[in-house]
Amino acid sequence: MAEPLPPIGEVAAGSIPYGLRRVSLNIRLACRVACVMMSITMGTLPPAVACAAGAVCCAYDLVAFRFFRRGGRIRLRYRLALDSADVAAWALALGRPLDAPALLAAPLAAEAVIERGAAGVLVPLVVGGVTSVTLRLGGRPESLAPFVWPAFGLVQGLLLARYLQRRVHRRLRAAAAEREAAHSQAVLAGRNSVAVGADTIVDVLTRTWPLLAVPGRPVGSPLSAWRRRLAEETADHAEYLRTALLRWEQRHNASSPDLSRDVEFPPAPDGGLLLTPPQVTALGAALDALGPSGRVEVAVMRASPLGGEQILRVAGRRVVLPADGRPSVPPLDLGPPIIAIGGAGSLAHSWPDMDGVPLAATVPLALLAWCLACWAHILVARRGTAAHGAVLGAALGYGALDAAISTTLLGNVSAGGLTRLPFLHFLLWTGPLTAMYLRDIAPRRRAVAVGFLLLVVCGCAWLLPHAVSLADLSTLVWPLALTAGASGLRDLLDHDTLAFADSVTRAHDAAAAAGFATGRSDVLRLVEDAVNEASERVRAHRHLLDPDFVPEIERRLALVRGRLATLRE
Repeated sequence: MAEPLPPIGEVAAGSIPYGLRRVSLNIRLACRVACVMMSITMGTLPPAVACAAGAVCCAYDLVAFRFFRRGGRIRLRYRLALDSADVAAWALALGRPLDAPALLAAPLAAEAVIERGAAGVLVPLVVGGVTSVTLRLGGRPESLAPFVWPAFGLVQGLLLARYLQRRVHRRLRAAAAEREAAHSQAVLAGRNSVAVGADTIVDVLTRTWPLLAVPGRPVGSPLSAWRRRLAEETADHAEYLRTALLRWEQRHNASSPDLSRDVEFPPAPDGGLLLTPPQVTALGAALDALGPSGRVEVAVMRASPLGGEQILRVAGRRVVLPADGRPSVPPLDLGPPIIAIGGAGSLAHSWPDMDGVPLAATVPLALLAWCLACWAHILVARRGTAAHGAVLGAALGYGALDAAISTTLLGNVSAGGLTRLPFLHFLLWTGPLTAMYLRDIAPRRRAVAVGFLLLVVCGCAWLLPHAVSLADLSTLVWPLALTAGASGLRDLLDHDTLAFADSVTRAHDAAAAAGFATGRSDVLRLVEDAVNEASERVRAHRHLLDPDFVPEIERRLALVRGRLATLRE
């Protein structure tokens, strides 16, 4: 039965809790600023009351952040009740639009779906339901925003978690197959470490068996057939050093009629050393580069278990056969899902209470972003962090296109008493993406990326039908809220990636070590059975054996037992 795969929360044990806490705080603080500014500009609350309410709510958010950062836990039902009351109170105070109050519950929805799965659906349903009832009782117009924005947070959390989880689980399945292959390969190496070499216990016992020939009993050694099978099994996974040298010798000598180029390898002292297929290829390349001729001495300077680094001396020259590649893991990279979320956010330009951009423009933008996210996923999977420059460049290009189109086709000039700045949407996702990817690109390109962001903002601000007021600049808190902490999140993602890689490597090494021990144990048990059978034959048929052979037989059996005891130690 397959071992159950761990949830993403266990693999990304540092980055996911940090991301949830930090993003939750930043978004909630941005919502507070937006709610206070809209209540003042629309005149729904006196400025002093609005500022006092905003300050109290910000203090509450900071206290909650510190509580959760220290490991505190509050049940979902209580947090859901608090957030529902929070959203409903601000919605009642503002009246309309309700996007900023509704976004207060989006972080809880994302956290709930990541940690509790389907239970996260309760967040948009309960928050939306409580807010709708409150608005109806307060005589305010109802809105879908308290349902939509928590649901949007839920979808974002689900997308990010599923994306990382699929990548991690795919790597874990591959790692399981690699461990199984490493275990099988190590079993063969363990068997060969005992059975192959100069005058091994298997050799001694095989040579002894013909001396035990008596009527009615098998003459052949029980180890002979097993040793042939071992050679056949080993040939599918590895090659002996002696065999690899002789094959190269034959191929080299047949490649030219010039006899002065011929090579002869004398028997190597450790011809039973096993090489993996990549090491056999590396040995052939090294011999081709050396171009030896005549009698060529080969010595093993340092032997390692199968798959490890092997160091030889060929014709007086040091030849290193590198170890097989270590297991690697893909980086925990949030770039592709962030781009996909940015595409979904492009559709928000068409939300009636926001920019009023026609769907005919936002739907193609969203489709383009999703295609870009798929391309980014493929590129990152192939090249890792080396792909970040290309992905960031393409993302910034798409973001500029989104900003230009949404600003040009702006339908709602203002909402909630503030001028709509649709071009800020592209900063909501390119800001965090840039903060996480900048470290992987050259310094000059970093300056170009930041300069391009500023150029797009200034250019789209110039396209607006009227000037931007100081109060309108308060909407800058949204991209700042999502960008702040993105670099720290990248640090934790890298740390979790290293921890994940270390766990995969340790499991791989443990499987190989266990396989090697199993292989040795198999051979030792087989030899012990053969020794016991030989001893029993000597006792039962001593009178039928040649008396001149009996002392030698007993000496050899004692020698094998002694070596067995040493090998077991």
